Parts: sequence; C-alpha cells; structure tokens
Amino acid sequence: MAALAIRIFVSVLIVSLPAFASTAGRGRNPFSAVPSPQQSSLAASVAEYVKAYRTHDWEKLYDLVSDSARGGVARAGFVGKMRSAHGEQFSNFPDLMEFEADRTIARNEHEYDIFGCGAARREKMDFRGIAVVHAVFEHNAWHFSGWSFTEFPNEPCNLLKKPSWEPPDPMEWGGPMGELKE
Repeated sequence: MAALAIRIFVSVLIVSLPAFASTAGRGRNPFSAVPSPQQSSLAASVAEYVKAYRTHDWEKLYDLVSDSARGGVARAGFVGKMRSAHGEQFSNFPDLMEFEADRTIARNEHEYDIFGCGAARREKMDFRGIAVVHAVFEHNAWHFSGWSFTEFPNEPCNLLKKPSWEPPDPMEWGGPMGELKE
C-alpha cells in the first residue's frame, strides 16, 4: 500500500514539474493565485490541454473544455467542427503548440486567466508571444474556455520578465469557443 502511495506521489510530481520548473529560478509559482490544493491539478490539466491541441486530439480536448465553451455542442459535433477549423492546408484557428505559464489572475472564485509564453501554428506558420489560457474549475475538475494571444501583433515573451508588464483588460470567455460559432 505504501509503495502504491509513493508511485502516485511521484507520478503527480513528474506531471507537475514542467509547469513549475519554468519559474523555479525566479522563485515564483505561476499558479499562486489558485488555492494550494488545486495548483498541481491545474498544472497537469494545462499540460493536457496543450497536448490535445498540439496533437489534434479533439476527443480529449472535448473533455477539457468548459460547459459554456462547448456551447451545448455534443462530442461528435465538437470533433467535426474542430477538424474543419484546424488543419495544415487551411485553418481558421491556430493550434496551441506550447504554453509556459508565468502568472495566474483570479477572475472570480472559479475562473482564472493564466498568462505565459505561448507558441502556436496555423497553416504551417509558427507564432510566439504572450498568451492567456482561461481556466474554469467546474464539476470538481479543471476545464478551459479557450486561449488567445494577448495582442496583435504578438507581445514578445520576454516582456513577462519585466515587473512593469500588466495583463490587458480581461477577455470575454462566457460563450462557445470560436470554432463552434462557425
């Protein structure tokens, strides 16, 4: 029993390390605005969310998207709309390829904007800049309403290192994802 507990602890630690490692040298936890017991699960969920986008695993992404961002669309419809909106030859929306969390801002007790350095790809073109991922704690788990670069043209990631950098005004995340509106 103790061996199983140790394996579970090590597994959670391994999943959480990449999210926390990027800020370890700066002595800052990017998820410090989130209640302590939920920080490691948020870090792991962000990693899953990015991986689902990167690999076009729309079935998995469906499970990670918040109720409001799904807009009442069932799994099959969601997968179909994501396939048609994302692709290498033609796509209306970029794929989130990487995201390194830098800081989190609470929007209310269940919603958080996570700012960090993001990398995206659209039609074989790569983009990098400051991005925001909107996280929602619902159904006792982390879900996401979407992601976006903060500015166009993209703000360079090195601005996050400046103490004077301030996040832009909050974005609206209350409705369905853009892909589902088309």
